[in-house]
Amino acid sequence: MKMNPWTLSVLLLLAGPLGADPDWHVEYPDSFCVVEGSTATIPCSFTHPTVHKRTGAVVERVERVVWCPDHPICHLTTPNVYDSSTVRANSRFLYLGDLVRNCTLKIIKTEKQDAATYRFRFETNGGGFAGKKGVRVNVTNGEDVKVRSSVTDHVVKEGGQVTLTCTSACSFHQLDVHWYRNGHALSEKGHALHLSSLTNNNTGDYTCSLDSSGLKTSAPWSLVVGEDEGRYARRVAVPVVSVVLAVFFLLLAGLVFAKRHAQKKASEVIQKQEVDCKQEAVGASEEVSYSTVHFKRNSSRSAPGPEHEIVYSEVVH
Repeated sequence: MKMNPWTLSVLLLLAGPLGADPDWHVEYPDSFCVVEGSTATIPCSFTHPTVHKRTGAVVERVERVVWCPDHPICHLTTPNVYDSSTVRANSRFLYLGDLVRNCTLKIIKTEKQDAATYRFRFETNGGGFAGKKGVRVNVTNGEDVKVRSSVTDHVVKEGGQVTLTCTSACSFHQLDVHWYRNGHALSEKGHALHLSSLTNNNTGDYTCSLDSSGLKTSAPWSLVVGEDEGRYARRVAVPVVSVVLAVFFLLLAGLVFAKRHAQKKASEVIQKQEVDCKQEAVGASEEVSYSTVHFKRNSSRSAPGPEHEIVYSEVVH
């Protein structure tokens, strides 16, 4: 059967270099769910050999990468959403990959018409290859966005932890999720919000949104951080113990002071008694007895008679 050159080239492109050669490969998920208005990232990776087995050409570098919707090979003038050889300004399709191994694509503010099967193609100096399987992107309205919690009770003790998860019909591991508390945007991003070492500041209504405008926002999930009774008891016990210890040391100091004062008084009494005793001893030693005897003689030398003898005796004490 005779085949025209255009059909032959298309078949070769579909087959890739040497058909199912595993050295030429593009890897991405089979399907992908995107919520309208949200930003999603399609993971993608690719590999190629160092030598083209069919032509023998040395594959030194990747010269061009292309993403296109609903086309089997993304070849030549096929409409595409990204082409590295073309400068595209203000595009909602952002290439996050490189020319080595990464071919990740980001879709910003998805629209209903973005639903399609996307394929990636890369061209080297030795040939080109397209991932034939492609990835199917589905766009939903996202009306069922909800917040789920790792705990069933809305009241969590102070110091505890909780994980809030934003859920929908889509897989959220590749979607940009924005979190809010009481309507104020949080710095955390991603489908899961981890809150640990909870304080009263974490109390509030939490919502998640799939776009920065907050149009696709979930119903609020209320979190109340209750005071830890054990921590409260410890906080109360610390000052109570401090007061008890302070009173104890004051009483102890008072007892020591009173004892020392009593000892001092006793010492003073003893010293006073010793001084009194010494003074009494000195007074006794200084007591003197005086005895004076006066004799009066007769001027005559004759022996006095008994009638003339006068004796004076004076004793002074």
